[in-house]
Amino acid sequence: MIKLPLRLKELVPGYRAKWRARYACFLDEIGKLAPRLTYGQDGDIPWIEIKDGPRLYGFRTEPANRDVHFLLRDDLPGEIPTSHFRLVKDCLNRYLYPHMRPDLKPQGFAAEAMFGFHGQHKDAIADLDDAQIRDELTAAFVPGPEDVILDCGAFLGFGDLRLSEDIAQGHVYAVEADKDCFALLQRNLVENDVANVTAIHRAIWNEETELELESDFAQANSLVSEVHKGNYTQKVRTISVDGAIAHFGLQKLDMLSLTLNGAEVEALEAAEHTLGDLRPRIRLAGWYSRQDRKIWSITKEMLEPYGYRVFVGNRGNVMALP
Repeated sequence: MIKLPLRLKELVPGYRAKWRARYACFLDEIGKLAPRLTYGQDGDIPWIEIKDGPRLYGFRTEPANRDVHFLLRDDLPGEIPTSHFRLVKDCLNRYLYPHMRPDLKPQGFAAEAMFGFHGQHKDAIADLDDAQIRDELTAAFVPGPEDVILDCGAFLGFGDLRLSEDIAQGHVYAVEADKDCFALLQRNLVENDVANVTAIHRAIWNEETELELESDFAQANSLVSEVHKGNYTQKVRTISVDGAIAHFGLQKLDMLSLTLNGAEVEALEAAEHTLGDLRPRIRLAGWYSRQDRKIWSITKEMLEPYGYRVFVGNRGNVMALP
């Protein structure tokens, strides 16, 4: 099949209109966010600052998102530089609507109009059919002021920064495997003088060892080559969930978040103390497959013997309560 260049595709009648329809929610949200942003750059690292909020450092706009910016250019707020488009997108997906808050999602749009958001934003608590379950999960996942949270797969720390505001007397412990992501995570914590988030450069696995992390640009990293085969690998030290609990000296844990691009299974394999004794609420990414079986199905079977009630969205987003 011959792939047409993007500028030729634009000439196809209705092509841009189709993209505008798909990105309707994104355009609505970014239109509300953009007036609150200031843009800057430190060397080759772009940053945005939210009015009365944090300064967020992140990745430059890569070709795929550059194409999206080009297609939506007439509908985007004009002040968003192409170089910062990826960062603004990450701000929406990871700060305003963080993975650790499945009770939050943009309102008023069908999933088909939510291109530009992640799968879990189309598969949040609000998308479950049972109203009683929705109410119970919403109450459970609204963070309390003294919550202790273990965020595994923290990326750039945008979600950790957001949760740090919700749990003023609590603490977030953030684990990130990729060295470039971790460097930006640390910078975001330092630049914003965040005292209640602690980060560690490790990959979550079922034992402490050293493994090859399949890596690409930004968050495209995995210890599981079946899920993601990178363009290069980087050596990374691993730690288990129970090992992280011991490393940080935690006596309680209110929430466990696992966004590990396939390694959620191994994470739960070495979480016996955490699941059996500390009993956190859990949110994990279950949409990838391992040996032709969805991770949500595997992890559901792993959690239920510990007495967890497991709720799975239509797209594989997993939420579990002890």
